[in-house]
Amino acid sequence: MSTLTLITAGPYSTIQDKGRTGQQALGVLEGGAMDKDALRIANHLVGNEDNAGALELFMGGTRLLVSEARMVSLAGSTADNAIIRSKNGVETLLPSGQSACLDAGAELFVPPLRHTNTVIIAVEGGFDLPLLYGSVATSANAKLGGLDGRLLADGDVLPLGPAAPLSPPPLILSDLSIFKKNQIIRCVTGPQDVWFTAEAYHLFFTSEWGITPQLNRMGFRLTGPALSHKASADILSDGIVCGSIQVPGDGQPIIMMRDHQTTGGYTKMATVISADLAPLARMRPGLFLRFNAISQEEAEDIARQKEEKMSALLASLRPV
Repeated sequence: MSTLTLITAGPYSTIQDKGRTGQQALGVLEGGAMDKDALRIANHLVGNEDNAGALELFMGGTRLLVSEARMVSLAGSTADNAIIRSKNGVETLLPSGQSACLDAGAELFVPPLRHTNTVIIAVEGGFDLPLLYGSVATSANAKLGGLDGRLLADGDVLPLGPAAPLSPPPLILSDLSIFKKNQIIRCVTGPQDVWFTAEAYHLFFTSEWGITPQLNRMGFRLTGPALSHKASADILSDGIVCGSIQVPGDGQPIIMMRDHQTTGGYTKMATVISADLAPLARMRPGLFLRFNAISQEEAEDIARQKEEKMSALLASLRPV
């Protein structure tokens, strides 16, 4: 059996794919990669299907090796690099948006991330782990998926799926701008925007919001002017989606991310559009963002345009 060994797992590292769609009515989180753009590109770079499981890293500091030669790729940053160290000590860079062959016994090291919040490491063949509702995605809070439903730890050994009979050549992405962070986050208002005062609604869309260190796969807490409610911040619990922006009683927004709860009892001012979720996931604590309201129709047009751009990018992958 071919394996990948995590010499150093790094903080909050997990196995992710696209997640478990259509199961929230059963109380099952959707989960999946925070940066689904990076997941898709990283998998294509090593010849995997779009939904193959990959390593999602936060902050970096991860070191790994494989038991047999496999293509590996890094995606999700405009400037962060990984380092491949051969058994004889020779080091070569693996830039974001590229793939390379990792020989048996050679180490891949991802230094602390400086230009993004999260990156994806894909390995040729993906991971041979049990599927739960068609996914290997890890939701550590719910103890679902991945490796025993938990965060990865130093020394973990992960079984790899079968490699293709003929490995793809090392490939490179032609345009890294797909991995940019967005400081203007577009959203569709509602469903409880009418619960807020007119001043709060104005402040939400005209203020600058800081990303606090209180962020993880469940949500991003923001800091800025307190948003006031007409009466109460509490509602009867209703459905939550990735990108829902809750505003509890303290008036500070929380953007729900991939491991959000399935229902929630706080008012929601707006919902981040699907096209902006991956750029948002790359935003690090200490950065600032602003919200821009658009219509549902505009959000759908933007999603279609992004898919066209992604398809063109994947078609443009070329040998290094």
